[in-house]
Amino acid sequence: MGEDRSLKNRWLWKGMERLGIEVLNVAEDDIAQLQALGVNLHSDRFISANLISIKTGAPLLKPYVVKQIELKGGDRRYRLGFLGLSSRESFLKTDAEGYIWEDPQVSARKWLPELRKECDFLIVLACMSAREAVQLAVDNSNIDIILSGFKHQMSGPPAQINQSTILYAEDEGRILGELRFSVVRGQKVDVQPTNHVLTRNVKDEPGMAVLISEAKDAISQEQRALVGQNTSLVSAATLTFTTSARCASCHAAAFDVWQKSQHSHAIETLKKVKKEFDSSCVGCHVTGNARPGGFINVNQTPQLANVQCEACHGTGIQHVEKPSGAKMAKLTAEACVTCHTKSNSPEFEFASYWSKIKH
Repeated sequence: MGEDRSLKNRWLWKGMERLGIEVLNVAEDDIAQLQALGVNLHSDRFISANLISIKTGAPLLKPYVVKQIELKGGDRRYRLGFLGLSSRESFLKTDAEGYIWEDPQVSARKWLPELRKECDFLIVLACMSAREAVQLAVDNSNIDIILSGFKHQMSGPPAQINQSTILYAEDEGRILGELRFSVVRGQKVDVQPTNHVLTRNVKDEPGMAVLISEAKDAISQEQRALVGQNTSLVSAATLTFTTSARCASCHAAAFDVWQKSQHSHAIETLKKVKKEFDSSCVGCHVTGNARPGGFINVNQTPQLANVQCEACHGTGIQHVEKPSGAKMAKLTAEACVTCHTKSNSPEFEFASYWSKIKH
C-alpha cells in the first residue's frame, strides 16, 4: 500500500534473501512486484499450482517442490513436499499478461496425488482465506499441513480437520512460526507448531539489525520526499473531525485523562523510529486516517495527529453543534482491538488498559 511500496519491496526482498527462504508460494500481488525487482520466477524457489500459462495450459511456475532433509541418527533422507495454492481478491483479467488463475481447489485435486507419491510429508502453502483453507482440508485427506496466510489475517490456534493441521500465519512478519518435527525410524510421529511473538524484547540478529536500520533510513527519506511535494495546511473548514481541543470545553475531566495518556502522544512513537509518514503505521497513531475530512499527514493535518477522542468515539462535528441531539459512540473492547492486535500489542488486555484511560 502507498506510493512507497516499490521501495519497501526492494528492502523486503533483501531481507528474505538474507534469511535464505527456500520455497515461496507466488500469490496474486507478487508477480508484478517480483518482476519489478528482476527476480527469476522460474527458479526452484517459486511455486504455484494454480497460476496457469495461457499458451501451454500448464502451471506457469513449478506447481510443487520436494526438499530432502537428513534425519539425525538415520541413514535416509526425509522428503518434505510443498504445493503452492493462491486465491484471488481481484478478478481483473490477466490474459494480456499471458496467464490466468485456476480455482485453487481444482488445482489441488490435480496435483496432490502426484506430490503425495514423491514425499513423506506434504505441506500446502496456501494464500487463501480461513474458510477456503478449511474447505481444502475437508475435500483432500492427503495433506499433512496447510500453512494458510492471507492479507491482514491474524494468527490463530491450529485447527485439525481430517489428516490436515491448518496453521494460520499472520502478515507483516511480527510472529515467527516454528514447526518442530519428531521422527522415529523415518516415520512421522508428531509435529509441534509454535508461534513466537516478536516483541521489542526479542533481539535482532546483528547482521539483520544493520539491514533493518538501513531500510528504515532509506524508506523514511523517500516517504518524507513524497510528502514534501505537498505541505500546504488543510483548512479546518474542510475537516469532519473537531479535535480533542474542542471536547475539552465540556469534558474537562475526560480531556485531562486523555492528555496524560499515551494516546495523546501516539505520533511521537512513530517519530522516534522515523515512521510518521509510513502509510502502514500511521492509521493507529492518528485520528480519521483515510476517512473523508480526516488525517492526511503530519504536515498538512497536524491537528489530527495522535489518537484523539474521535479516533475511538467517532467524528464529533454533529455533537459539538447539537450536544444533546447527537451522541458520541460508546467505547467497546472491539474498538480497541482494531489497533491493539496481538502482534501490535501482545500485552494488550482490555480491563487493565481501560483502567489507565477510564473516563
